[in-house]
Amino acid sequence: MGDHEWQMSIGDGLDAHFYQPDGSSRPGTDWDVALRYGASSYHVMVRAYLSEDANRATRKDTAYQVQVVLEYVGVLLSQGWTPDDPSDLTVVIPNRPGSLTEKPWWRVW
Repeated sequence: MGDHEWQMSIGDGLDAHFYQPDGSSRPGTDWDVALRYGASSYHVMVRAYLSEDANRATRKDTAYQVQVVLEYVGVLLSQGWTPDDPSDLTVVIPNRPGSLTEKPWWRVW
């Protein structure tokens, strides 16, 4: 696509519970990702779910969650995806690297 590089930034995020194919609901965040390539501007929505085993540190770290979303979009772009391609963008956010697994409060060992 020329000599330009993609620029990405996060706009707003909407925390909500989203229906799943099995009828249940799951908490997640819809992130508005702004993309710019040369003179062209785009906005795409990325739905992010925390992993089932997400610890407290990961749940509270919005900056880490945003980083994962931007990395996800960056990988898609590097694989040839463009914002003109209509698709549902969904990513599952794993625990932060190096974050410890939490033990139940009643376990001290």
